[in-house]
Amino acid sequence: MRWAIEGRQVGAAVFDMDGLMFDTERLAVDAWIRAGAEAGFELSRPVIEGAVGLDREGTRAVLAAAYGPGLPYDAIRARRLAIAAEKIAASGVPVKEGLFELLRFLGGRGFLLAVATSTDRARVTRLLDGAGVAGFFQAVVCGDEVARNKPDPEIYSAAAAKLGVAPECCIALEDSRSGIAAACGAGMLPIMVPDIVLPDAITLSRIYRRFESLLEVARFLEGSLSPLGDV
Repeated sequence: MRWAIEGRQVGAAVFDMDGLMFDTERLAVDAWIRAGAEAGFELSRPVIEGAVGLDREGTRAVLAAAYGPGLPYDAIRARRLAIAAEKIAASGVPVKEGLFELLRFLGGRGFLLAVATSTDRARVTRLLDGAGVAGFFQAVVCGDEVARNKPDPEIYSAAAAKLGVAPECCIALEDSRSGIAAACGAGMLPIMVPDIVLPDAITLSRIYRRFESLLEVARFLEGSLSPLGDV
């Protein structure tokens, strides 16, 4: 069955990962600060939070601007990843409230589902498998598989292409400003569930709806989706 929301045809949903599906952004920020301290650098939480949603090189640029070229970025990043991985290995993947409910709701209505994340493929695979959600998705596009990452729309356009759906028929679910910019640039219908960083005025002008949890998104869609023939 085909669906519409407020007269707009939709048949697919593309999910960001960190901060949207999994509560891993806070974990990453804490790990950055700890890894920096171990290397003798006091990394500021606001600076680290300013890189939320960016890929490896985008984060490198943010930290270089704040701390100069002497920061051993690659070594600190490697330690940060190890710290976060140790935490997840000990406690499991921290799944966001409502993720399974939303995935089941959309899947049950025949939506095609994809992941579009700035994270590298190897880590994405571990997290999706570890959380038990990999089987919900028909496509996954990762940060190390595109030439230009968020806020560029390439990763969202690639996800729609993998699903075989026009971007205009996709709902995009994001937690970050850069992710909303990417989804909006691709022509998708952007829904934001903020995590660490709240939307600014520009981001608010780009989003279709804002919610506090994925459970709220599921409830909204349940009441808003209509069969296309009823539009």
